Amino acid sequence: MEDGSRSTSAAVEPSRFSLSVDTGQVIGCREVRGFHSAVSAANDPRLSLPPRLVLRGLDEHAHAWVEAWAEDCERVRRTISIRRLLDEREITAVATLASFGSGVETEISIESLTTGPGDGVPALLRSGVHPRALIDAALGAALHAGPEDDASWLIQG
Repeated sequence: MEDGSRSTSAAVEPSRFSLSVDTGQVIGCREVRGFHSAVSAANDPRLSLPPRLVLRGLDEHAHAWVEAWAEDCERVRRTISIRRLLDEREITAVATLASFGSGVETEISIESLTTGPGDGVPALLRSGVHPRALIDAALGAALHAGPEDDASWLIQG
């Protein structure tokens, strides 16, 4: 029986997604269910966040990282950047591990989303929990903006 966290076909089929995790490690995943909805919600704050993303076909490094996350009772919230390798679309999510283990699909619960890294400071498009570095960068840019600078990047709507 396939448990969703690791698949026997994952060794044959290449990863279609890369996940940059808070350890600086980049790990592979064959499928991320809900990715399209997450990209849409990250780009349009009027859309609701997908409650969860399902990670299928984790490579060995990804499986080991998620397994360590499942055992960590101190840091239940993680920042994960998910990039679809086909078109290089990327989102960064603050998430908690919703389910993981034998016989269940690996799911992460989304708390907040931003669009992938770009040039400059990414906009905070969603309410919720954001990485401190992102908030500090946004506040720093806003405080150093002169009257001639356009601060419309702070307001997405």
